[in-house]
Amino acid sequence: MHFLRRYLILVTVTAAVSLLTVSCRESKVSQCNKIIQVANKAVSEAKTVTNGGQTSNPQAMLQAADAMEKASAEMQAIDVKDAKLQDYQIGFVNMYRDTSDATRNFVTAFEKKDRSGAEAALTDLQQATTPEKQLVDELNTYCSGN
Repeated sequence: MHFLRRYLILVTVTAAVSLLTVSCRESKVSQCNKIIQVANKAVSEAKTVTNGGQTSNPQAMLQAADAMEKASAEMQAIDVKDAKLQDYQIGFVNMYRDTSDATRNFVTAFEKKDRSGAEAALTDLQQATTPEKQLVDELNTYCSGN
């Protein structure tokens, strides 16, 4: 699944953000790290249950959807005071929620052998994950103080 590979980017961002956050205020650094921690956890869980995005097992895909739904709730629960980080937080919450919904819709259509429904769900899934790269890049830039 393409959305799982995209999340792999978040793993590398963590290291970069950790090294570059020296110039940030402590509260901003802490908030950045919380957001990144949840994002990395979501990637790790989804990657684990889907064998790195290589599985076509509907149950594994549903587990990935559960991981995205859980990540959405965890991301939303983070207490973020910084207004810009709140925007990124909302972006991740929406992306995880939409990814979870689209994945569930895809599995439902797949199990019903509804080709047009599966294609529509796949399009929705691709749209749900589209903001990921921009969110990660902007978060990385903002948290590094650049």
